[in-house]
Amino acid sequence: MNNNLKSVLQSPAFNLSAAMIIVGSSVICGKVLTQEIPLFLASEIRFLLSTLLFTPFGIYNKKLLFIPRHDLLILSAMSFCGQVVFTILLLWGLRYTSGINAGTLTSTTPFFMAIIAILLLNEKYGKVQIIALCMSLSSIMCLSYDSFIDIANSNFDQTIGNLMVLGAVMGESCFLLLGKKLKTNISGINQTAILSLLGVIICLPPAIAESIHFPFHSLTYTDLLAMLYLGWIYTNLAYFCWFNGLKRTSGANAGIYTALMPISASFFSLLLMNESINLYQGLALFLAISSIIISTSWKRVADYGKFKKRNNQIQPS
Repeated sequence: MNNNLKSVLQSPAFNLSAAMIIVGSSVICGKVLTQEIPLFLASEIRFLLSTLLFTPFGIYNKKLLFIPRHDLLILSAMSFCGQVVFTILLLWGLRYTSGINAGTLTSTTPFFMAIIAILLLNEKYGKVQIIALCMSLSSIMCLSYDSFIDIANSNFDQTIGNLMVLGAVMGESCFLLLGKKLKTNISGINQTAILSLLGVIICLPPAIAESIHFPFHSLTYTDLLAMLYLGWIYTNLAYFCWFNGLKRTSGANAGIYTALMPISASFFSLLLMNESINLYQGLALFLAISSIIISTSWKRVADYGKFKKRNNQIQPS
């Protein structure tokens, strides 16, 4: 493989961007499945498909058999935050608030990841990172400005629902960043295999209850393709890309890439559901991409400045 292509494929920018674009694309499949299959049953099938694909690699390499206790606890916490807290609070929140409000609030992930990176990972934001984060958040405001106005005017019940959705976002943010607390170098494949296996265990009891009266014979080829996409692409490939990218950058920088998630969802809705794009959505895309370019380029610019300064110092007078 060409060295330049290999370096691109291994870069955090490529991996984190790919992960969030895949997550955004899953909205279409999610809409198809949630109309046909109960949530926990669909999640169980998703994690089972993911486990069947990745777990054999870990067992064959004996990597899954020798994971330290500390890292198993971290992975369990990740599974709890991403698969229990996020799912339950989001479901409860949707009982009191609208789907549009919930979708808007979940796009605030970069903000909560920034807070978690500071409080949990003790990371510090430089001036350039703060600018990139502000641009990332501005892209979200442009994408959902009218929905934020509706949220601000919510009644009491809607406010309770909105707070539950924000709790779900915090759970998802912890899931996305807790991998930085792992002490051993666990590959993206093995992290995905473990989290998928834990997902199978967590979702199994409610999935069994939902499957008792579910008419499996009514599933269509579209439903089956959507399940395969969520299991092998949304779970396996997105998790793999995210964890590979997360190992090579700070939590602060990683959070900026989550702005691509709602942008990706809007793009695929435009592409596959014949929805139109407006000026604010175009501006949101521009700001999100610009924030990523700034966050990935500032170190190169700083390193070049140091290199140039050092060369000027050693030049003979």
